[in-house]
Amino acid sequence: QYLRLQGDQHVCMFVSSTIGDPKMVSALLVLMLCRSLLASLLVVLCFCCPLASSLQIAPLLSTCVDACQRGCAEIRAVQSKRADTNSNSDLNIQFKDSANAKSALTEADCAAQAAICGALRAEWGDSLRIIGEEDDDDDDDDMGDDGASSPMAQRIAALMPFDPLDRTLFDDDVGAETPDIPVEEITIYVDPLDATREFVEGRLENCQSLVGIAVGSEAVAGVIGIPFPGGDLSTKPTIVYGIADVGTGIVGEPLTRGPYPLEKHIDGIKFPRPHFASGDAKTPEMKATRAALVKRFGGSNVLYGGAGNKILAASLGEVSASIQPRFGGAWDLCAPEAILRAMGGRITDFFGEAIALYGKDACSEANKRGYVATASTSAVDHDALIAMILAIPEVQEYRESLE
Repeated sequence: QYLRLQGDQHVCMFVSSTIGDPKMVSALLVLMLCRSLLASLLVVLCFCCPLASSLQIAPLLSTCVDACQRGCAEIRAVQSKRADTNSNSDLNIQFKDSANAKSALTEADCAAQAAICGALRAEWGDSLRIIGEEDDDDDDDDMGDDGASSPMAQRIAALMPFDPLDRTLFDDDVGAETPDIPVEEITIYVDPLDATREFVEGRLENCQSLVGIAVGSEAVAGVIGIPFPGGDLSTKPTIVYGIADVGTGIVGEPLTRGPYPLEKHIDGIKFPRPHFASGDAKTPEMKATRAALVKRFGGSNVLYGGAGNKILAASLGEVSASIQPRFGGAWDLCAPEAILRAMGGRITDFFGEAIALYGKDACSEANKRGYVATASTSAVDHDALIAMILAIPEVQEYRESLE
């Protein structure tokens, strides 16, 4: 009766021909039962563990926090080796552009990206789009011109298997009933070590590890890892996370920054307020903007390294505004933008228009339009700041050069 229900006529004929051998019949029945059980198990697995066609923001952000912590650990491990030898030889420094110190690439960048991107890929599968600053040009197919795996793919492979990432950090805060997001709408942007130049030069307090989540063309959530909150290895990392227009939180070492200027900028005579974080770029439009800021609003320009660090300074109220006419790419902005908005701040491009940097259809040169980020408590109105910038002749010339 069991065999008849299976509908396997060939087996039935075989059993009929061997009915005189009880051992053969018993063995065949066991085999059929095992096959049936295996088929049932596969059905259960397909329903319980489906391929990721959609994701929810809470578990995805939770895994990004965990991955960012792993990236910070890799950065600290490289710094620890450097501290032990009192030398930069362990950094394996390369320059993407030999004439630009900001293009430095170190062992810490590569190790952190492999840890972050590898863990996220292992957790969510190949359907999730992940873009890292240190991706090789041929990472789309993971193969070089000679048929060998790309260097980053080899690094990730060397770390496998990855321990599972924690999906549960926000179960009690965000809840399980959040909307499903089609996976094809999601992009994860990773800057494994923002402010690499500062890392090489030993200004470690500027360094960050950035993991941003964009849905469509909008930055919706992000994680900023601060591997050296105290500027050295004496304090454990601080992880700042946030969902745009919702709120923020911290994992790890408590954040000791904000809402006041950094200690090195606290002298109101040497650094009158309001403060503007604008970096040390010497392009005509940036030099003119720095001069116009002080002339129009008073205050002073203060030096911060790294795009993420500048925007975090605005988010925390350390500065009234952070300004850059250009930056590296979406990996620089996605996480900080989401956290700035989660803290009530505002961000536009250098010309006052919406950031148009994320997603598959984003313009490849949108990073050349820069950004202006203001704190929720800023002493300078965002729109007034943009109006001042647009009136600067050097900025007008720069804008025309992009069109």
